Amino acid sequence: MQIHTPNTQKLSGEITLLGLVADKLRKIQTSLADKDYILAIKAYQERLPILCSGDLIKDNNAFILKNPHNLTLDELW
Repeated sequence: MQIHTPNTQKLSGEITLLGLVADKLRKIQTSLADKDYILAIKAYQERLPILCSGDLIKDNNAFILKNPHNLTLDELW
């Protein structure tokens, strides 16, 4: 959904995903690095859905994905 300005020292950055949480679409914040960050940029540019796992935490009214892993493009799209 959104890619924030990357860290200039290494290939990483903050990403805003749109995902299903309790049967509703919600914005989810996460940080990605290296190949996962590149894959997120590709998905954003090409408007492709991604699949990923991690620990979803609610902090006030925001959702944060900690320890994101297994980030892949949705091949069924």
